[in-house]
Amino acid sequence: HIIRIQAWVRGYQIRKNYLQLTQDKPSVQVLYKFLYLLDQSAVDHAEEAELRKHKASIVKEIRHNQQLEKEINEMDIKIGLLVKNRLTLQDVVTASKKLKKAKGGEMVPKNRGLKELSKESREMLESYQHLFYLLQTNPKYLAKLLFTMPQNNCTKFMESVVLTIYNYGTNSREECLLLRLFENALKEEVQRKVDKVQDISTGSPTVIKIVVGYYRGTQGNQNSLKSLLGPLIEQVMEDSDLNMNIHPLEVYKAWISKTEMETGEPSKLPYDVTPEQALKHKEVTDEIENTIKKLVKIIKSFQEKIIGTVDQMPYGIRYMAMCLRKNLKEKFPDSSEEEILKAVGNLLYYRYMNPVITAPDSFEVIDLAAGSNMNNVQRRNLGSIAKILQHAASFKIFDSDARYLASLNSFIKTAYIKFMEFFDAASTITDIDEHFNMDEFSDVTMLNKPMIFISPNEISSTHQLLLDHQKQVTDSDDDPMNEVLAALGPVPEDEAMLGDKSTEFGLVLTNKWELNMSDESNIQALFSKTKYLIVDLLKIQRGETFTAILHSAANTQQQELYKAIHSRRLAAENEKSSEEEKNSKMALFDPNDTTIEKLKEHILKNLQILEQHKLVTPTEDYQEILTSIAKDICNQRKYRQRRKQDLKKIGETVERMNKKEKSTDCDSALIPLL
Repeated sequence: HIIRIQAWVRGYQIRKNYLQLTQDKPSVQVLYKFLYLLDQSAVDHAEEAELRKHKASIVKEIRHNQQLEKEINEMDIKIGLLVKNRLTLQDVVTASKKLKKAKGGEMVPKNRGLKELSKESREMLESYQHLFYLLQTNPKYLAKLLFTMPQNNCTKFMESVVLTIYNYGTNSREECLLLRLFENALKEEVQRKVDKVQDISTGSPTVIKIVVGYYRGTQGNQNSLKSLLGPLIEQVMEDSDLNMNIHPLEVYKAWISKTEMETGEPSKLPYDVTPEQALKHKEVTDEIENTIKKLVKIIKSFQEKIIGTVDQMPYGIRYMAMCLRKNLKEKFPDSSEEEILKAVGNLLYYRYMNPVITAPDSFEVIDLAAGSNMNNVQRRNLGSIAKILQHAASFKIFDSDARYLASLNSFIKTAYIKFMEFFDAASTITDIDEHFNMDEFSDVTMLNKPMIFISPNEISSTHQLLLDHQKQVTDSDDDPMNEVLAALGPVPEDEAMLGDKSTEFGLVLTNKWELNMSDESNIQALFSKTKYLIVDLLKIQRGETFTAILHSAANTQQQELYKAIHSRRLAAENEKSSEEEKNSKMALFDPNDTTIEKLKEHILKNLQILEQHKLVTPTEDYQEILTSIAKDICNQRKYRQRRKQDLKKIGETVERMNKKEKSTDCDSALIPLL
């Protein structure tokens, strides 16, 4: 009991201190208790390395599975043609060998291309690193490119090259950047191609289609749909007595068949009748009414589950719903809120959820035994449920053409109100910056530079598209993209420059305009550098206030400790192998700060400049910069938590992809027979 009480007291004290850290004006005494969170430990480096390793594996596996599916589809076509004697057996054998090669991952590069050590190759590699960093972090370019390039290539380019540039959103940083692209692309599409709010529902918006496909696919948040709808769908499928058939002709024919079986005599009623004639029989209308009552009960459970789990929906799909709502309001200010929410509902329910209910086996939200399939009754039952839910979501009541379903109209009106409340809540969410805790300094404070896995063919095709539409995707003559494209020049025609065009490789991304932390003209950069210098000081020397620490002398032990830290950092800097590596992060370390006194002089000099720009207030103990350090501590903690979530998410993705690969193996089992 004593141990438990001590643990509770320690936990209470930590929570209390952490709350003080999140207050408006945390003191230097509070910062002391949490400075260790800013240190990068061996665990941090190990987790970053593991995350990068798994991310590389997943991106390659996604592309590998896509290629396998393509090869299997081609094999199906060739087999079909073979059966019709329109293709020779040798063609099928050739295709099977090709598929075997893809399955075995036999991809041997002919040459290293961009990875060659020649000066020309290295310069080109560096320019491509700049280009794809700019594309990844500035969404306006790809967003504009998607709607200036030929539209018949848009979807294919988006699903292959664009998702590759963001590593299919395999971690929080790349998911955030991918969402920014979706946001910008959706705005472009609404401005260019949507003439009225109803176009969202009646048309086929490219961005919405891709967003839904991403968040419903393997590399998105498939588990949320499985946990949301899976249990209810399985419950419907497992009820062997359930038959949601409400079509008058089918009910009529089923009634006749049942009567004939019970009496053992053929029915005297005509078998081929119109729906109106079928509805004249009380037995038919009674059966439809009974079925409708069962259907409404089941549909209510589906709707309650959907609207009750809004917080469990993927952030991305909700954020895109919020963006759609905002874009429609801006372009159609005279449209009613109800009309706009209907369009939002078309995205959230009809496009995102409805197909999962009608065909759950296609989206892997249910677990089917190997070789088993859904039967027609199950599909019809789920189809009936999805149809009524869609009527409720869009407030489409049944008119005189389907008067036998008129009893559903009262339910649809009630359900519609609930759906509107759900669409409103689902499209109201925190901003993307707050959700992902990203700012302009996020990349430069990462342990490792971002990397994408892309083939030379995708690099050259993207390069060519940008050259073809350069004027349309850039804002002005001094746009950064113009500078990058000028450095690259035309797309290389020599294969030796790019290497084997079909073989993907890891391309490390670098910012051509990376913040120079030694440049004191960059006031924001100076503010950040000063924070890190202050953190170094606070780790060595303590005091009642930050001002007191700045103006008090350090003892011998503190001087020796700082000297040891400085020596280790200087050695680490000297071990960096290249200028690019030395400049890859912010220049936080200054080799001239050899003593604590020199460190303090450096800090005071920076603080004077920051004071001139009204970013700090000396009379308030430089509280502005202390508060910013506190936020960094909180964000570092959140970043570690998010990294652990990324590792868990990647593990789940690997498991799903392994299942999918096994399924592909089953489909390709015929290969050894050829």
